[in-house]
Amino acid sequence: MDPVLSIERLTKTYDNGFVALKGVDLAIRRGEIFALLGPNGAGKTTLIGIVCGLVRASSGKVVVGGFDIAEDYRAARKKIGLVPQELSVNMFETVWDTLVFSRGLFGKKADPVHLEKVLRDLSLWDKKDINIRALSGGMKRRVLIAKALAHEPEVLFLDEPTAGVDVELRRDMWEMVRRLRESGVTIILTTHYIEEAEDMADRIGVIDGGVLMLVEEKHALMRRLGQTRISVTLTQPLNAVPDDLFDRPLDLSADGTALAFTQMGECDGKDDSLARLLKNLIARGIDFSDVQSNRSSLEDIFIDLVGKSR
Repeated sequence: MDPVLSIERLTKTYDNGFVALKGVDLAIRRGEIFALLGPNGAGKTTLIGIVCGLVRASSGKVVVGGFDIAEDYRAARKKIGLVPQELSVNMFETVWDTLVFSRGLFGKKADPVHLEKVLRDLSLWDKKDINIRALSGGMKRRVLIAKALAHEPEVLFLDEPTAGVDVELRRDMWEMVRRLRESGVTIILTTHYIEEAEDMADRIGVIDGGVLMLVEEKHALMRRLGQTRISVTLTQPLNAVPDDLFDRPLDLSADGTALAFTQMGECDGKDDSLARLLKNLIARGIDFSDVQSNRSSLEDIFIDLVGKSR
């Protein structure tokens, strides 16, 4: 199946000489949730801006839904919905008029049924006749999402969609995102809440310094780069770790009451390191009272990746 979004050798250098993107290649599958992670200034917003027609690329090619954004901008842009970080709506319009205008802007015929569904999904139906300026910050964020969905896009960009919003909106938004994905909409999100990406995304991309460092299935990435810290609590303290106790480095706590080691990759039962350590402890008469493990999160992996690139 052809990707719904194809990016090839994309670069962007601003007039001041800052290089925001350095030859980015990326293919997004139809119907997936793709999380693009990176620190501030990594190139995320520039990349989104180019795809959405808000920023002009220095070189490269972007195709959305079969349409080149440079050669057939209007057709390509109709395929895309964008929820930006900033509030970008007419504060003196009603919620309903904003959605009607946005849908018409993309050349779509009027469809009150679709707009009603969007507003109900976002708990905005009772606010449809209210001026946007009278809404709370969370409700204004909901309007941005509704506006992006008004013209029924195939690809939806969520640029830091939950930054500064309440827990209820975050929960409602992710429920809606799951429903959109089930209907075939492709979701591309950037977020500083990496636990959201870990929970929601099918694939993860990490960008830093304008370079797309990796793109990988989330679970495969967690297996490949994740690690588990295993700690064994001893009943009596040790002064030092016996030289031949274990075949990998062991860390002894400052008070001598815990031994710990790091296990790379996925804990799938194939690595018997813990069993061998416990067997060795028993054979030497070293009693233990507890075993704990702590699996690294996607955030841990992200911090490690970005740290190594600098």
